[in-house]
Amino acid sequence: MILKGKKRIRSLAIALSVILLLAVLSTTVFADDFTNNDNNQNIYDRINEYLSDTIPKTHFPSFSITIVDNDETLLSKTYGSSGSPDTPYVLGSVSKSFTALCIMQLVEQGKVSLDAHLSDYLPDATDGDRITILQLLNHTSGLGEHQNLTNFRIVSEQGVHLYANVNYSLLGEVIEVVSGISYEEYVTENVIEPLGMNNTYADPDKATGLIKGNENWFGFNVKTDTQYCDTDDTWITVPAGYITSSTEDLGRYLQMYLNGGENILSPESINEMFYNNIAVEDEIPYSYGMGWTLINEPLKRSALRHSGLVETGMSCIYILPDDNIGVAMTINTNDYFVGTDFADRVGWGVILILMGDEPNQIGSNEYVMRHLMYDGIYLAILVVALLPFIMIGRYKKRLLKGRNWRTAIWLIALHVAFPTFILMLTGIFFKTPLWVVKAFVPDLFAVIIASACLLFAGGVVKAILFIKASEE
Repeated sequence: MILKGKKRIRSLAIALSVILLLAVLSTTVFADDFTNNDNNQNIYDRINEYLSDTIPKTHFPSFSITIVDNDETLLSKTYGSSGSPDTPYVLGSVSKSFTALCIMQLVEQGKVSLDAHLSDYLPDATDGDRITILQLLNHTSGLGEHQNLTNFRIVSEQGVHLYANVNYSLLGEVIEVVSGISYEEYVTENVIEPLGMNNTYADPDKATGLIKGNENWFGFNVKTDTQYCDTDDTWITVPAGYITSSTEDLGRYLQMYLNGGENILSPESINEMFYNNIAVEDEIPYSYGMGWTLINEPLKRSALRHSGLVETGMSCIYILPDDNIGVAMTINTNDYFVGTDFADRVGWGVILILMGDEPNQIGSNEYVMRHLMYDGIYLAILVVALLPFIMIGRYKKRLLKGRNWRTAIWLIALHVAFPTFILMLTGIFFKTPLWVVKAFVPDLFAVIIASACLLFAGGVVKAILFIKASEE
């Protein structure tokens, strides 16, 4: 849930045209240990069979899953070419549940009040006297989706859910001010160490054994270093999205919730996190609480969930309160247009099996066909941008027939206004800044920049020819 601009960027790509290109990559191999509960042998065998069949179709380089109940690990396994259940991944917005947990600890200690204003803890915070801690927790503060700690302010209606990373970046600062120690120290001392989470880190720079992430370029997963920067002008900070953890550790984390808090947090505070929520209308209606979303319909039984997405990976955690089961999944690639959808479908597929339903299926050629569609769109955009060079001979002939201001105006409109429009398109129409596209959909960003540069360059060439023709 880091990006609410997902549909917007997808709409942008589909809106720009169609043709074809590239084939695809990578068949994956399976690995690691598998344990199960004898009483539920069949269901966990079925989940293993489902993932063994499905993960190769997603082209995820590595996929890790751990399923627990309140007492034991029911399944712990990886699928792909690397990693194991104790290998840490960057979690993305799953980190928000840790931050919400820490805030609720401070609430229990009487050091923070959910109804208090942000300015009570950060006196210099812009609009801090109008924003409450609870509004930050459930994303109803009115702060903007793409703001950071240097430019945040109320820009939308308060009380209405608008997912914004800056809400949790601010909560991280509140934790530091109230506790008197860094966010990393607080989470480590009050959550990670008490739960024995040995492969979990609240500072990505200190993470050992962190799996290599991937970006997806035109259907190919390309290994990429974790892109992490902890400064105030960073869109995603550690409290909002850069805790690292393994699925085994996340299983232990989920067991804490299943066991009513285990002296980390009270059952009453856990219920607040889960059920003191606000309704959100989306493709599937859900409610957002404090670092957790609650989904009821169309499921047989309710599920609590939070997903995460960073530049080089994805994750998701689930709790099935009626079944007393927790599920953690991590993936080491960000395939934005295709892979995020696959990750959702696989995750819900596992949940559906646990609820006794049929899982979601992914077609054998679906990855290839969907990436071919997007690659075709990208190629079409580049072909359009190349047309001025392809048709330069026709332009020269037109100049021989006469040089007038109409030609000059058309030159400016086509080669200045149009590429400028392309560069501004995502921000104006899809409310997604170009820098977000660069971070999360690098191939689309490259196509946009290349197309704009080609159009500008074509304009320069035509302008030079126009001037030379005018001097003759």
